[in-house]
Amino acid sequence: MSYFARFEAIDGHVFRFDTRIYLDSCTHPEPDGVCVAAVVGKNPGSARTTSVGHWGPLRLAGDKLLPSVRNRFLAAYAVAKKTVPNAAYVRVWNLFYICDADLNSACEKLKNCVNTRHCSSEATEAPPILWAVWGGPDDRLDKMKERFTQRVAPYSLFYCNNTQQVAKQMATTSDFARHTQGLPAEPIIEHLAACIQPTERSPQKSVEGHSANS
Repeated sequence: MSYFARFEAIDGHVFRFDTRIYLDSCTHPEPDGVCVAAVVGKNPGSARTTSVGHWGPLRLAGDKLLPSVRNRFLAAYAVAKKTVPNAAYVRVWNLFYICDADLNSACEKLKNCVNTRHCSSEATEAPPILWAVWGGPDDRLDKMKERFTQRVAPYSLFYCNNTQQVAKQMATTSDFARHTQGLPAEPIIEHLAACIQPTERSPQKSVEGHSANS
């Protein structure tokens, strides 16, 4: 299994916390390992578990973001000719953590939820790579993005939908940070591979264009 999380029932809604995309396919009975990156999306989608209140494997149930992210990182390690660290994982953060594949429905649930919580892992140090995939500006979500726009990571990125290029910086609330759905694979893989390579230089903050063909 490669996808794990902990689900909790709060105010009659299901929240998903501590979501991890492991780059190996081993069983992880406890949330251990080394965090090599984090990806920030809107809210948890269709992936489910058989238990609530316990760490455990996910059933994807049509969720395509998690396997897409995993595939991009595995390809990037291959391009960089680097060995994937033992028990390496990509953390999944969200603007909010109510589970619902329908964003409008999820936002309505959020408005009626008294005890809204963020994932406790957000309080940890930023991982080496931080990748925003939260889509375009949205009045309902833009304030929530500020938790992440201020985070400093060695390498931040998003695929700018307006320029069709990888931006080597964290997205702002006004940027269109392309979701993984329909995202060209090649430029993301190339950029992630460059981030994985050891370097003495500080990461650049410019926007770099790549081929948009996947």
